[in-house]
Amino acid sequence: MSKSLKLQYMTKKLNVAILAGGDSPEFDVSVKSGAFVESVLDREKYNIFCIKVKGRRWWVNHNGVECDVDKNDFAVTLDGVRTGFDYALIMIHGTPGENGLLQSYFEMMRIPYSTCPPTSSAVTFDKILTKRALAGYDIPMARDVRITRGSTYDPRDIADKLSLPLFVKAATSGSSFGVVKVKSADHLGEAIDSVLGQSCDLLVEEFIGGTEISCGIMRYKGDYILFPPTEIVPEGEFFDYDAKYNGKSSEITPARISEQALQSLYASMKTIYEALNMRALVRMDFIVRDHTPYFIEVNTVPGMSPASLIPQQARAMGLEPGKLFDMIIEETLQ
Repeated sequence: MSKSLKLQYMTKKLNVAILAGGDSPEFDVSVKSGAFVESVLDREKYNIFCIKVKGRRWWVNHNGVECDVDKNDFAVTLDGVRTGFDYALIMIHGTPGENGLLQSYFEMMRIPYSTCPPTSSAVTFDKILTKRALAGYDIPMARDVRITRGSTYDPRDIADKLSLPLFVKAATSGSSFGVVKVKSADHLGEAIDSVLGQSCDLLVEEFIGGTEISCGIMRYKGDYILFPPTEIVPEGEFFDYDAKYNGKSSEITPARISEQALQSLYASMKTIYEALNMRALVRMDFIVRDHTPYFIEVNTVPGMSPASLIPQQARAMGLEPGKLFDMIIEETLQ
């Protein structure tokens, strides 16, 4: 933390901008996350401003008026007063908040922000790049085949190689958008074409049967904080959008897994966190089969609505959401 920011953090309110919205199908979810974060931040410590982001426009709602943010200096004029922001709390799921774009902007502006650095964000946003980056770290993962738009492939060869059922996943999509479960080789080509209509790259991934687990991890003052994992029991075929956001699942915290599986989970999470040069708070998803956690993906801007997994896990460990964000801000003010 720079001396000036550290002194300001200790003696003066920070102007904290919460950025929500974005350009993905998760716009509304992001807005809910931003509203929850606004409700739990300590107003004795922070002046809080909620910035909506959509396309090239960033704006603040002030007394019923939409005021545009000047991206030249990350400031806004409210009631004739120019206000600059000291810190960016990114709550945008998907682009541009989770794929390194906003992170690169704030790096250039020399404004501290709450998430992983640009390169880590870009890599982890892409399921293919993430798995390839972890290939040398002995992390159990599902076997897969990569397909790019315009390439040729044989659905039956893929089905024979990986065995049914299979998941077809867009490389860069969150909240289970662009994910299709395929049980028949006859339907695999149709599923691939459908997902390639949304994404230039995709994974066809083998099905790993087991217990679906999601778990938070962060670094704070040089130590790891490992959250209690959540077990997810979807009503449907898998943890899709309805299961995540429309109550179509049971979420059990802490998860009903063995101590052996828990310790393996935590060890894998630390390895992944370090390997991908992560920072602050992230959430990782796994399937636990026979006490072994198989890595699925990582979320560098996890959901923060009241029903989201990280707030559930924080409550289970006795950590109030406001305190959690104090820790995130303190850790990333540098």
